[in-house]
Amino acid sequence: MKKLFTILTVVALTTTVSFAQAQFGATAGLNMANITGEDMETDMKIGMHVGVSAAFELSDAMTLKTGALYSTKGAEDSEDGIKVSMNLSYIEIPLNLSFAISDQMSLMVGPYIGLLMGAEAEISGTGGLFDGTIDMKDDTNAMDFGVNLGAGFAVTEAISINAGYQMGLMPIDSEGDGDAKNSNIHIGLTYNFGGGY
Repeated sequence: MKKLFTILTVVALTTTVSFAQAQFGATAGLNMANITGEDMETDMKIGMHVGVSAAFELSDAMTLKTGALYSTKGAEDSEDGIKVSMNLSYIEIPLNLSFAISDQMSLMVGPYIGLLMGAEAEISGTGGLFDGTIDMKDDTNAMDFGVNLGAGFAVTEAISINAGYQMGLMPIDSEGDGDAKNSNIHIGLTYNFGGGY
């Protein structure tokens, strides 16, 4: 499944390079991330995403949007004054189909894949007994995969605002047998460099 998705992503990105005109840009924004699961009761964690974007026009109404983003996610929890912050960082590659519903507004849907860059649990409030940071990378799944749902609004020909929701479909734990998964509400700004269609 993982290998198949990776192959399909590479093929899609390779073949679309030849489509019409491409538009490249830079994007950055805010993540409001959490970890969801049957027994999970964690709080939202504020993170960020930053990277490069690429858009390939497939038709007058449909565009393929992709790129590479550095994205920080995770969750927070506190009880009896003890706070635990799970910090996850990924290199993410989205593959969204964007459908124009007006000259300025579009809706987007598609998968994303994330490659784990770091995973830490930060503990505080124990009076120094257990305060500190624990490296959790070996216990965390090296890959994340999920679905993007979102919308975009073109402020100008060069600047657009994007917002959406990411629903993780793969367990976070390295064994892959848990039900804890990433979720993320994001909002960002994209600046397109010249070119365009």
